Amino acid sequence: MATTSTGLDRLAMRGKPEGQPIMHQTWEDLLFLHWSFDPELLRAIVPAPLELDLFDDKAWIGITPFRVTGLKLVGAPEIPGFNAFDELNVRTYVHYKGIPGIYFLSLDASKLIPALAARLFYTLPYYKAQIDYTKVGNEFFYDLKRTTGPCVMFNAHWTKGIRLQDPALESLAFFLVERYCFFTAQSNSVQMTRIYHHPWILDEARVLSCASTMLNECGLSEPHTESLAYFSSFVDVDIWPPQAI
Repeated sequence: MATTSTGLDRLAMRGKPEGQPIMHQTWEDLLFLHWSFDPELLRAIVPAPLELDLFDDKAWIGITPFRVTGLKLVGAPEIPGFNAFDELNVRTYVHYKGIPGIYFLSLDASKLIPALAARLFYTLPYYKAQIDYTKVGNEFFYDLKRTTGPCVMFNAHWTKGIRLQDPALESLAFFLVERYCFFTAQSNSVQMTRIYHHPWILDEARVLSCASTMLNECGLSEPHTESLAYFSSFVDVDIWPPQAI
């Protein structure tokens, strides 16, 4: 029987990792959409070495559209044409050897070269997509159609609301957004990639419309319930190379 994940140090991962990052980027205008799922449905699509990270006996799926800017390798200048693009990821939450993190089910980027580079170096399931992301005041419009791999779409319209208090350690908001690594797993080999940034500053988000086939492609039914939604304006991020653990 699934139980709520306990005994994980969720604050420790906020610390800056040892060694040097290899990449810097800024994430802008992020929408966090989340739905709860039966853990057994997620267990079927998450590799066995990784344990599902549960909150109140539920697994969670997130869809996060955002914009990447300022991408560059540490010590190198930005390369015009490759330093900014729109992205969307579909994620769930896992832990491995006591470390909480993210497992990506899919990622879409509006530029091909960054998507290919991330697929090769991080072994992440990146795809090229046509993305139109527009901001008008506090309103946001996001339209995605994948152009490589399985055909999927995502369309959303939302508004940014008031600033929220910093989420408490035991809160669902903290559980969902305060994640500082992601895992990839092939056979019995697990790799972890660390990231480092300021804790998230969250705003309310009011979703006015949302249509998606992103979860169908992952083997899940699209949810018919209202999402739990947060917004964040930006965060500067350092990214480390993957390491086997």
